[in-house]
Amino acid sequence: MNWGWLILAMTGAFILLGVGLRIWLLRAFRIPQRDWVDAPEGLQEETVWVPGRRGRRLYARYHLPHAGAPVVVMVHGWGANGSHLLFMVPRILERGLNAVVFDARCHGRSEDDGFASLPRFAEDAEAVLADLRGRGWRDFILLGHSVGAGAALLAASRTPDIRAVISLAAFSHPEPVMDQWLRQRGIPVRPVGWVIKRAVEWFIGHRFDAIAPRTTIGRIRVPILLVHGLDDTVVPPWHGRVLARARPGTRLMGLPGVGHNDPEGFAAHGEAILHWLHAHGGCSGEMHPPESSRVAGTR
Repeated sequence: MNWGWLILAMTGAFILLGVGLRIWLLRAFRIPQRDWVDAPEGLQEETVWVPGRRGRRLYARYHLPHAGAPVVVMVHGWGANGSHLLFMVPRILERGLNAVVFDARCHGRSEDDGFASLPRFAEDAEAVLADLRGRGWRDFILLGHSVGAGAALLAASRTPDIRAVISLAAFSHPEPVMDQWLRQRGIPVRPVGWVIKRAVEWFIGHRFDAIAPRTTIGRIRVPILLVHGLDDTVVPPWHGRVLARARPGTRLMGLPGVGHNDPEGFAAHGEAILHWLHAHGGCSGEMHPPESSRVAGTR
């Protein structure tokens, strides 16, 4: 038997299998882009192109009217863009804080980079923080939704100058989310699903256990607010309870009648969220009460 030719053939087969699997994963996890949301009327902003990882530029909107005040950097969810978090900006500014929204790679107006992942969302948030530091800002609060919430927790676990984290609808671990995705498509969780999940780990370059919010939350030493809609069927409320148990002392706020991609639902509880930040975020200076109790609208 010619072992050299056998090894060469097996190597070629594995390469073809890897290439085929990569193509399938890119198609299976193609990012569904959601519509742009108009900014609330009267909102002043600076449009910024932030230099990100691998030479990709990130589209961001900077709302920085309050010199020296903390900056709330917001991270959107999968398939969304920064505009989907604009509903929080007027209330944040009324409280005497600053706000930044941005589009992660492969989302919105930011540049493409082949694929997106929770670690890449975190890298993009860190790129925005670095840009703000270069402009003289030093005081940050991270707020994220869904995958963006997991990214905010990951970034906060390795960033020293974060004073608080607000998580909206974060999952506790990627495994159950992927299992739900597999079942919806009629793919057996075992053994086919197990292979797919290991392939995703290889593809993104990170083990699920290492990037899971239930892992990263324990490394964070600043106040954390976990907000979860009680009607969330995409990431069910039990994920929030798992995260709260993973870090004793973490506040969990359940919102009745609120789903997953539900900006109006979260906006209706905006005052409670910002009240927690005022009480537990350790913000220097006075956080001004809102001029009105009107909820910023979205569409």
